[in-house]
Amino acid sequence: MARHQLNKVEYFPHPVNHGKKMSYLEKKYKNDGYATWFKILEELGNTDFHYLDLSDEVQIMFLSDRCLISEELLKNIINDLVRLKEFDKQLWEENNILFNEKFTESIKDAYKKRKNECIDKNSLLILLSSLGIRKLAKSNPKPIKSNLKGDGNPQSKEEYSKEEEIKEKESIKNLTPFHILKKFNQQRLDELWMQNHRMISDKEELIKYFNNKMDFMLSKDEIEFEPKQLMPQFKMLLNTWIKNEIKDKQKFQKTDQTHKPQKRNRF
Repeated sequence: MARHQLNKVEYFPHPVNHGKKMSYLEKKYKNDGYATWFKILEELGNTDFHYLDLSDEVQIMFLSDRCLISEELLKNIINDLVRLKEFDKQLWEENNILFNEKFTESIKDAYKKRKNECIDKNSLLILLSSLGIRKLAKSNPKPIKSNLKGDGNPQSKEEYSKEEEIKEKESIKNLTPFHILKKFNQQRLDELWMQNHRMISDKEELIKYFNNKMDFMLSKDEIEFEPKQLMPQFKMLLNTWIKNEIKDKQKFQKTDQTHKPQKRNRF
């Protein structure tokens, strides 16, 4: 199984001249309009597959904090950017997802030396479908090979199932192990976060460590790329991670105590 590919960028083109859209935002929202637009683009560049899922109110809280504005003002600016056709209207209105195809076009050069390609809207729709976020439109089904054999008989159910299984594997082969957990075990994953969030000081670092460890185990054929095997591995790693954090806190407390000035006995 191939290792997952990098789907982020460290930079994006920033034009020095702006047009009517930026002028409109600056007149309506002052500097908040300018800063919010480009901070959202920065977040898109630093997010896997270059889309932001704001269906969760917590994510809106984080983004508004990143932009140093209120949630209400953030939503107003986003709605105006959608009206100005800077973000995909369909994805925003139906799924609260921010995606800018002009942005992904502008960063394609960063993918030239990579084996994977920069995502486009069609690929994103397939990805969101595989994650259970939205369904593919019936008018735009997944492309499949002809279902007729040489004698004109319809394709058998067994053959169709195999094709679907292959497509399912193809849809997740470039996802990180953690993304696969989210796809197949979202409820259990949410329960684990809720139960242990106070004991995890750096969630992103834990996810990064998990992905790297699973990649290493996959390269050694110690585990298969399947959700039923990934979840037990994640739980084991999470328990070890928490134990180490507790040990670090205890060690820090002991060190802190030894450096405190000792009270002298006055007698």
